[in-house]
Amino acid sequence: MPELTNSTVIKKKAITLMDIASSLGVSKGTVSMALNGNDRVARKTRESVHARARELGYVYNRAAASLATGVTGLVGLAVHNLTNPYFTQVCSAIEHELELSGKFALLCNLDESREKQTRFLQALREQNADGLIICPAIGTTVADLAVFNDIGPVVLFARDVPGSGYDYVGNDDHLAMTMATRHLFELGHRRLGFICGGNSTTVSIERRDGYLQAHREYGIEADPDLMVEVKLVPEGGDEGARKLMAKTRPPTGIVCLTDYMALGAVSALHSMGLKPGVDVAIIGCDGISEGERAYINLSTIDVQKQRLGQTAAQLLQSRLKYPDKAPQIIRIEPVARYRNSCGEAQQNTDQSNKVSET
Repeated sequence: MPELTNSTVIKKKAITLMDIASSLGVSKGTVSMALNGNDRVARKTRESVHARARELGYVYNRAAASLATGVTGLVGLAVHNLTNPYFTQVCSAIEHELELSGKFALLCNLDESREKQTRFLQALREQNADGLIICPAIGTTVADLAVFNDIGPVVLFARDVPGSGYDYVGNDDHLAMTMATRHLFELGHRRLGFICGGNSTTVSIERRDGYLQAHREYGIEADPDLMVEVKLVPEGGDEGARKLMAKTRPPTGIVCLTDYMALGAVSALHSMGLKPGVDVAIIGCDGISEGERAYINLSTIDVQKQRLGQTAAQLLQSRLKYPDKAPQIIRIEPVARYRNSCGEAQQNTDQSNKVSET
């Protein structure tokens, strides 16, 4: 018997589909279909198979499978700003849903760069990716995304590209901002500031329209001087709050385009010696978990990020199966989460759990 040395390599037996099947008490065929995302296998079973495969260290030979089927199992996932907690939560839901269908996400943080977006799409073409799920960079055109058409389907989420003809899932942004603004009016405020982001994206446009819609409903004229356009980051929220509170007649309440911007606004108010919910009411939109922190306790309109991410991945799966069906446009209605930053502590109010499709 040869002596073992430090350089001796002892190969472990490769884990097989039968090993996974035996450990779960299911057939080898069931395991194979589950790992390939076949929806004939129950979702719970697919989750169990994927979990056991990871536990046992099973290695799926994706390259070999691709040669045999022409399917790589790779999906591009691109977002314009991954530092925003909203997108990390949406992407996590997308990635989980893709895994259950046997697909793996290649993630790219676009940093609002169309050039980087173009390079990423080219890389996906080189990898022969099965499809693309994307929240595009500012200024993205139909032509920018059309270069991917001969590779696989495209699903847009959160930000639409009008006229693209792609499947789209987003929030009902108009309703969300209408709800946020209504709430401050219902609390008795009549002079509201709006920290917004201009008209650079469909989200910004729809949420601005929602803010104005609530003013019309209450017969109150929106003051353009209280609508401050800033960058869509916490620093922008900080800047916006300082500009608003420096007005000769500052607002008594502030509506923020996003929670991410609202975090910056809350920080600015604290630094000025003002307490949100006591000195100034403030409300955001998106429902990110950071807004629940005790010192912030931010009122918000929750746009159901988990549901949005799952729906985006499911749209891609459906498009891969049925490439010729009509494009789907899905808008997920929001849920109000009213907390102390508006001056009152209420139980979370589920005002809507509906999904509308057109």
